[in-house]
Amino acid sequence: MLKNSIESYAADVLIVDDTLANLQLLTSILKEDGYKVRPATSGAMALQAIVQKLPDLILLDIKMPEMNGYEVCEELKRHDRTKDIPIIFISALSDIADKVRAFNVGAVDYINKPFQFEEVKARVSTHLKLKAYQNDMARQVAEGIEKISGLNQEIIDTQRELIFTMGEICETRSLETGQHVKRVAAYSCLLAKLYGCNFEDAELIQQASPMHDIGKVAIADAILNKSGAYTLEEFDVMKSHTTLGFSMLSASQRPLLRMAATIAVEHHEKWNGTGYPYGLTGDEISVAGRIAAIADVFDALGSVRCYKSAWELPKILDFFHQQRGVHFDPVLLDLFFEHLDEFLVIRNKFLD
Repeated sequence: MLKNSIESYAADVLIVDDTLANLQLLTSILKEDGYKVRPATSGAMALQAIVQKLPDLILLDIKMPEMNGYEVCEELKRHDRTKDIPIIFISALSDIADKVRAFNVGAVDYINKPFQFEEVKARVSTHLKLKAYQNDMARQVAEGIEKISGLNQEIIDTQRELIFTMGEICETRSLETGQHVKRVAAYSCLLAKLYGCNFEDAELIQQASPMHDIGKVAIADAILNKSGAYTLEEFDVMKSHTTLGFSMLSASQRPLLRMAATIAVEHHEKWNGTGYPYGLTGDEISVAGRIAAIADVFDALGSVRCYKSAWELPKILDFFHQQRGVHFDPVLLDLFFEHLDEFLVIRNKFLD
C-alpha cells in the first residue's frame, strides 16, 4: 500500500542552481518521471519558495553568489518546519572535503557535475521513497502512541471509577452517604491546590481520597454502626481500619492506589502526635494525610452519624480554631479559613 501511495503521489522537487542551463536540464529530466518541479536561481529565491510551500526534496547547487548551498542547507536545518526536507547537493566540486562538508551541514546525498540522467533520477527516487517511509513510520508511531495513551487513560479512568465506587460502598455500609466521599475529595483537591501542590498531585489526592475509610469494610457492623460510646477494646478495633485500608491498597505499584494507601493509613494522624495508628507528628505525616485529615473531619462534624447529630458551622469552626497545631497542620488550616467560602460552595453542591 505504501509503495502504491509513493508511486501515485507527484512529489514536489525544488531545484536550486544559478546556471539556467542546469535548471532547464534537471527540470526536463525530473518532469519526465512525473515530478512537480520548481526552479530557483539563488539561495534567497529558494528560501522564499520554501516559505510558500514545503518541497518534498531539494536539489541544491553549492557555488552560488550571495548565499551558497552550504548556507542554504544550514538555514533550513535550523528550523523545525524545514529541517527534515531531504537535500541532495549537486555540484561540480569534487574534492572530498567539499563532500564531507555537505554531509556535515545535513545533506542526504551528493551528485557530481557533470551528472548522468539516470543517476539523478535514481537518487531522487530513492530519497523520496526513504522520506515517504520515514513519514509513514512516524505516522504509525504517532497512531500507536495515541492508541496506547487512550488505553492508559481508560485504565486510569477505570481505576478512578472503581476507587470512587468502593469509597461510596464503604460509606453506605457505615450508614453514611456517598456524598461524603464526594465532598472529601473536592475539599482535598482544593486544599492541595491552595497549599501549592501541582495540578497532577492535587488531582491524585482528589482521586485517592474517597478510599480513606476503605478499611472499614473489615470492621464488624456491631462496632461500625454502634450508637453509643466505644469500649477501649472496640475503639482499638475501630482504629484498625487505617492499617487494614493500607494493607488492602499498598500492594499495588500504581500511583493512584499508593496515594490511596497513604491517605487511608494517615488520615487519623494528628499534628501533635496524638493520632493513630502510629502517632506521627508534624511533617512526618504526608501532605496528603494532613490534607485528608482536615477534609474528613470538616465533613464528618457537619454530617449526621449513628453516634452523633450534625454540628452547626460555627461550632465546627470554633473546634478547628482550637485544633490549630494540635490536630491539624497550622499552615493548611490557615489556608482553609482564608478560603472558607470556597469550601462552603463545595459543601452546598454535594448536599446529602
